[in-house]
Formats: sequence, structure tokens, C-alpha cells
Amino acid sequence: MNNHLCTCVALLIWASSLGCAQSDTQHALPNVHTAATPSASRDRGEGLIKLDVVVSDETGNPVPGLGEADFSLLENGRRQNILSFQAFDGRGTSSEPPVKVILLIDTMEMPEILAREERLAVMTSLRRGGGRLERPASVFLLADSGLWTFAPSSDGNVLAREIESNTFTLVRPNVGWQKSSAIVGSKEPPSKVALKALGQIATEERKRPGKKLLLWVGPGWGLGSGAYVNAAAGSPPPFDSVWWFSALLREAHVVLYSFTVGETDPHTLLYRDHLAGVTSPEKASFMNLYRKVLAVQSGGRVMEEGLDVVKQIESCVQDAGPYYRISFDPFPAGHPNEYHDLKIVVNRPGLIGRTNTGYYDQQYYSIDPIPQPRRVSLAQLEPLLAASGGKSDADLAKELSELALTERLSEDKLLLLNAAASGKRVRQELRILADSATFLDAPAKETPIGAPPDLNTQQHILSLTSAYLRTTIHKLPDLFARRTTVRYQETPVYSAAGSSVDYQPLHVTDSSTAIVLYRNGHEIPETKPPKRKPHDPELITYGIFGPALEGVLDTINGNGGLTWSRWEQGARGPLAVFRYTIPPETSLRPVWLCCLPDGDGTEAFQRYAGYHEEIAIDPGSGAILRLEFQADLKSTTPLAREDIMIEYGPVDIGGKTYVCPLRSVTIVRGRTVRILTDWDEAFMAYGPYATMVNDIRFDGYHIFRSESHMLPDFIPVER
Repeated sequence: MNNHLCTCVALLIWASSLGCAQSDTQHALPNVHTAATPSASRDRGEGLIKLDVVVSDETGNPVPGLGEADFSLLENGRRQNILSFQAFDGRGTSSEPPVKVILLIDTMEMPEILAREERLAVMTSLRRGGGRLERPASVFLLADSGLWTFAPSSDGNVLAREIESNTFTLVRPNVGWQKSSAIVGSKEPPSKVALKALGQIATEERKRPGKKLLLWVGPGWGLGSGAYVNAAAGSPPPFDSVWWFSALLREAHVVLYSFTVGETDPHTLLYRDHLAGVTSPEKASFMNLYRKVLAVQSGGRVMEEGLDVVKQIESCVQDAGPYYRISFDPFPAGHPNEYHDLKIVVNRPGLIGRTNTGYYDQQYYSIDPIPQPRRVSLAQLEPLLAASGGKSDADLAKELSELALTERLSEDKLLLLNAAASGKRVRQELRILADSATFLDAPAKETPIGAPPDLNTQQHILSLTSAYLRTTIHKLPDLFARRTTVRYQETPVYSAAGSSVDYQPLHVTDSSTAIVLYRNGHEIPETKPPKRKPHDPELITYGIFGPALEGVLDTINGNGGLTWSRWEQGARGPLAVFRYTIPPETSLRPVWLCCLPDGDGTEAFQRYAGYHEEIAIDPGSGAILRLEFQADLKSTTPLAREDIMIEYGPVDIGGKTYVCPLRSVTIVRGRTVRILTDWDEAFMAYGPYATMVNDIRFDGYHIFRSESHMLPDFIPVER
């Protein structure tokens, strides 16, 4: 098996527009307060691992009406923190479709009498109750020739007739299937063919929301796909397949049920010796992929031979009724694919809960960066640079890449450090240090100790800003500017579920320059975006200019909790810093990440997030010279951080002074998405966390003017 994981989606956040405001001093106004999106939900954060739980009473009937307090979850014997809880009736809601029932009839290399018995049991089950199914069902046939199916239906009589008339449509042929006397490849063992069929069905269901019950009616030990043996020549490593199927069934919300026809071998109960997860690759075997083992581990059931298969099917379909979904974030793993045992406890007597019995943990599930940088202040950084005499540019740059600042590094201070830097790579690392520290507090000496202005003075400053926003935003000239974007990204240690790579801290991955045209209050983006490699992660910053000021203006006018924060030393004098906080329940600002492994990979994570904002104002004019937005993200899936800062300053354009954006920094930390592949089937899942940074500079501002001229008394020459 190729254990291949790759980033196949982009991280997208904010995008950019352009505009400046004319002022007698130096100011500009951005808008990063995006409009509300009705489809975004305000539910609390979910954990990375999601479990569907069925609770039964002593008679086996599912139990509705339980709450989060009725459940406890143990991971490796330790109590886990349940991050989210949902209850479903199985019939479908606005957020969850009805539970889907999938019937798989496995007749590969089966005696015809047993194959007929399987079909008859499924058809009888579909026709019971007049054929009126409570929820939609799909039927698959796994025969010697391949995997077959037909359209799902809620009419059991229709499905039974399709089985009886054998009007299936081929999904995939089996390798070695003989047709027209031609042999397609070498024949594969039924056990491997069956696993491929299960993988295909589950990967397709991974693209669809909701819980699914997969009822596998197949042969017993020693027959067809039940004839499990040790790995044959050319077979993939069992351990890779073991953790792949474990993750796939859980991610697809597929619960497997095993029904047996023709069980005669005394080894039929050997599967019970393999129910515990595999703790190391050396202990893995194909028995860990046996149908009955996967059924128990997925939270399903094994129905033993000798009982009425029709009644067994009806009993299992009851699990499509009330169920519960809980989520949690894993405990840290010591190594890739570390098996973690799970146990659900229902805190009521006489009730039993069933869910996945375990999962394979990954080191990259942790949100903590790997490795941790050494944190230094600016006072400690300067001596390090001063004492670096004799070190090469590369060596000193490597030392700087292992550091993180504890306070903000201003542009003026950075210029001084760059002047003394030994080379290009050192200056690049200093820029990364400065950008990474953008949202930290300024050094104490840049935060003057002084009494806050009284309320009247604060109100006066804010009234100047309000007037500035009202009077200048509609008087912006048509102009163009050069926008230079440098993107930084870190490379996580664990890029795949079974492999590691050398960690790379933030480093330059992309840079581009574009001309941005601003006309009639709108930005006209470049027609040819920069070229990128396929599957490269991408961070797009937008909202630097535009309608965001309406949100700032609303806050200043009393619609938000704007409060005094501090005085701060700016490049041209003291700045008055105000801040406000918006909780998630009243937020109109969505955060999003595109595109996620859920569904077909085109769905975006989107939530209304709480946030806090800081506004640094010139107290003499009311102009905003710095604006910071920081999302308050409680969930670790899939975004952990989303922050943006914009700085403004005076720019001379056409002989007049405007305050325009000079630079912006966006920092995002979120999960990448990986493709997990086994044989010829693949599905998407969350991978490691990665930090991305956009450093954007604006310069080369010019008034946009027409180049045509009116020429009086001009007479065109006739030809």
C-alpha cells in the first residue's frame, strides 16, 4: 500500500482591495469587518475525533433522550474531555440526513445454494412490512465478476425485485474476472477483493454526511472472502491497511455489521483474539482486517451463524434509530499510528453504549508547534546579533530561525537591526521574527506610562475619527499602487500518518508583485494571478481596504464595547489605542477555511467567531494608523489562529498627501488536509497543523489618469 498523504486544498482567508483617504495629516481607513453569511453556524467547536454512539437497554432497544452528562469517555483508561455532543433520532434533521442502510451481499466463490440463501434473506427482509422502508437503502452485490449495485430506494419491494431479476450495474470488475475468454490480470484472493469493495463503498460514503449502517451478509470462515490467510506475495503491508480502514470507517461514519451464511469451521471464533487494536506493525496480520473484527471495532455487531438472518437484519436496523455524536481532541501520541483504546460509559444503570473501540493517534494531532522555539526579548536579541562576528550568514540565520520574540518589533527598530545584519538570509529571518511578533505587546519603552485621558478627551478623539471616516471615505481618488506579497510557511514534522520529515520553521515559499487599480471605490484585481505549483497551500489576504470601515464606524458610534487600552509610541508621536471585543453569539464576522475533507472536498469550514480588535489613532486628527483583528477561536478543528494587522502612513500622490496602507501582516494556523490512500482508494482527512504568514507591502502610489487629450481645430486627413 502506498502510504501517501498530500496537501490538496488551500487555506483561504481575507482578500484585498485598495483605497486611501486624503488628509491634512496622514491617515487611511480599512475594513476587515466582513458581512454575515447565513449558512455559517454558531455551534461550539468540535473535536477532531467524532464518534457515533448507540445506547441500548437490556432488551437491545435503542434509548433516546440522553444528555451529555449521561456519557463518559475513556481513552487508554483516562477520562477524555467531550468537546461537543449532539443527539439524533435517525430520521433526519436540517443538519443531519436520515441514517442510510447499505446491504452488501457477498457471494464470491460461494456454493450456489448458499449464495441463493444470502439473496433470499436480504429480499425477505426488504419486503417485510409491505416493503415500506423507514429510511433509504442501497444494495451491493459482491460476486466473482466484481462489485455491482443499483439505485437506492425507500421502497423495499423495488429493491427486492432488482435483486431477484439480477439487474445490477457494474461498479468495478474483479481482477482475474474471465469475460469472453479473456482473463483480466491475475486473480486476486477473495479476501483482498472484499476489502477493496469495502474500501470503495466507504470512500464514496466519506463524501456524504450522516451515519451509515453497512450490513455485510457473507460467508463464514474458510469460504470465499472468509478464507483469510497470512499476507501473500505482493500483498500490501497489513499494518498500513489496518490503520487506514480504522480511520476510513470512522471518518465516513460507517458502522459495519457482519452476518454469516455457511459457517462450519471450528476456527470461527478466532476473530475474538484480534479485537484489540494493533500496537505495533510487527503484530499486524490480515486477521486484523477480518470482517467480524472490523465490525466490532467500528461499533457494530457480529451476528453468529445458526440464527434467522432476516430477524438479525431487523435487529441491526434498529441501530438506525436514536443515536448520539460526541467529539474530542486526542491525547498526544508518542509516535505515528499509536493505537488508543476507547471505551464509552453510559452513566445510567442497565444501559450499554457502543461506538468505535479505538483509533490510531498521530503526533501531528497536537496543536503545539514542533519544536518549541527559544523565546527572547528585544533586549536579548540585540546582543545575540552583536556577538555574531565571524559567523556566516547561513549559520546566524539558522540560529535566528530557532527563536521567537516575546514583544513586538517595530519597523523602525527592524531597519536598525537590518543595517547591522551580516547578510540577506539574516535579514529575512529578522523579518520573519518581526512578522510573527506583530500581535504581541510593544516593548515597555514604546508604551508611555501616563494617565489615560478623561472620558471627555476619549470621546473627542473618537469623534474626530468618526468625522474622518464620514467625510473622507467618499472622496477617494482613482489610483493604482504596487502590491508585493511574501508568503511564509512552516513544514510540520509529520507530513504523513506513517512518516516524518525534517521540520522547517517559517520560510519563504512564494512572493509576487501586482499592480492594484482602485477606481470608483472598488479595487480591480490583476488579470493574471501569480503562478503556483499544483496543490500548494495558499493564503489570500483581502479586506485591507473597502467596506470594513462601516464596522469600525458602528463601533465608534456606540454599537460595540469600545474601551480605552493605552498610550503607545508611534513613528510620529503618541497613539491612542482603543479596543473592543465581540463575542461569538453576536459576531457578524465569519472565519473560514477551504476546503475540508468532509463531503467531496469542496465544503468550507465556516463559523461566526468572536474577535477582539485594536485601533491605534492619531489623537490630533482622529486618523487610524494601525488596525488589528484577532479571531477568538475556541475549537482546534480546523483553525487555531486567524489574525490580521494593517498599518497606514502618509503617501504623496499627485502633489497631495493621502494616508494609505503601507503594510499588512496576516497569520493563520490551521490544519492541512491529507489524502490517505490504500490500493486504488483514497479519502481525505485532517493532517498536521501548519502556520502561514502573508507579508504585504504597498508602494508606488499614482493617480490614475486618462492618457487621451482633446485637440481643438484638428481636421483628420482623408485617405
